[in-house]
Amino acid sequence: MGGGSSGKGGVADATLNVVPFIDLLACTICFLLISAVWTQMSRVDVDQALPKASKTPPKEQPKKEPKINVAITPTGYLVNLFNLETKPELAQPKRIPTDGEFRLCRGKGSVTSCQGQIEVFKKYNRPELRKTLAGFMKEAGLGDKVKVMVVASDKVQYLHLIGTLDAILGSCIDDAAKKNCLRNPAVGDQNLLKAEGFTDFN
Repeated sequence: MGGGSSGKGGVADATLNVVPFIDLLACTICFLLISAVWTQMSRVDVDQALPKASKTPPKEQPKKEPKINVAITPTGYLVNLFNLETKPELAQPKRIPTDGEFRLCRGKGSVTSCQGQIEVFKKYNRPELRKTLAGFMKEAGLGDKVKVMVVASDKVQYLHLIGTLDAILGSCIDDAAKKNCLRNPAVGDQNLLKAEGFTDFN
C-alpha cells in the first residue's frame, strides 16, 4: 500500500497484516464443515406409520402375573395379592397391626443395665407377615418366581424396612424344608401402589 504523511514530514507504514484474518477464516471454514457433517450424522429418518387394514386379528395382551405388595405403615403392615383373576378379593389390602413395642439400648450393656440411651420402637408382627406371604405364594401358583414390591411410609424408621425385607426373604411355602422362598423383593414408592388397591398408608 501507499504510504501517507505522518504529520512530521515522514511516511507512515500502513501495511495491513492479513495473517490473523486468514487464520480466523480457516478456523471458521473448518467449523462450518464439521458442523455440517455432524448435522447429517445426527439425523434420524422416521417413516410415518399409517394404520392399515389387517387381515389377521390383533394379538392378545400378555397375561399379567400375580404380584405381592407389602406396605409398611406406622400402625402395621398392609399386604395384598394383585392381578390374581381367580380371587380378586385378595387385592383388598390385609392389615397386620403392630404387636406391642421393644426397647433398644444405644450404648453399653443390655436394656436392663443400659449405659446410654434407651430407644423405644414399635414391634411389627413379622411371623404373621411371613404366614400371610406364604399363603399368597400358594394362591399365586408361581412358587418363588412371584414378584414382591415393598413400600415404606415416610414415618417408618429404616430398621423396620430392613427387618421387613428379612422377613420377606424368610417367607417360604414349606417352612420346614425352606423350599420355594421369596426372592429379590423390590423397594418402591407409595405412588406405585396407589393404583393397586392401596389408598390409606396410615
